Amino acid sequence: MSRAIYWFRHIRTKQVLATLERSVLARPRLLKGQIPESLRPSKIRPDHWTPLVVAHGFETEKHQTDAFTLATQPGHPLVPLTREQLDQYRLLPNAAKRLVDMDMEERQIAQLARTLIYLEAVRSPAVPQGGLKMYWETMEWVDKVEGAGLKWPQWVQHRLLDTIRGNIILNPELRSIP
Repeated sequence: MSRAIYWFRHIRTKQVLATLERSVLARPRLLKGQIPESLRPSKIRPDHWTPLVVAHGFETEKHQTDAFTLATQPGHPLVPLTREQLDQYRLLPNAAKRLVDMDMEERQIAQLARTLIYLEAVRSPAVPQGGLKMYWETMEWVDKVEGAGLKWPQWVQHRLLDTIRGNIILNPELRSIP
């Protein structure tokens, strides 16, 4: 049986939550565990969270959990910040810094790519034998990762995520997952 990991992004703040469930609301504690209190949205509204990417094809629950644990660690940007960018960040007022810190999309995608590269490098059993299918909200992230010098493993296939109303997944492969 195939398993999946879901990443949802907040449409206003660009924060990202990862979950093993098809819905952000299935586990309300997710927010507390993945986003610092000072950066959390005041309410969890299901219509504000949309799927960013779905990793589908893990063979066992342990493999899914291992990959989830690695991929949900706090990430770094695809390209390291320059000295000038760091200096500009330090000069920002706290409210503006919070807005910059909330934008987690790039960091989480970079962490996901690095996790898959790591799993391949250590020949982890979590690497699916049949390959991993990545369903993306927009395919531009695939090119951004490759443009930053990271190379997706050969066993990863990229596909477009089909949604309706912004957050309901229509891909038949993903709808039959328990």
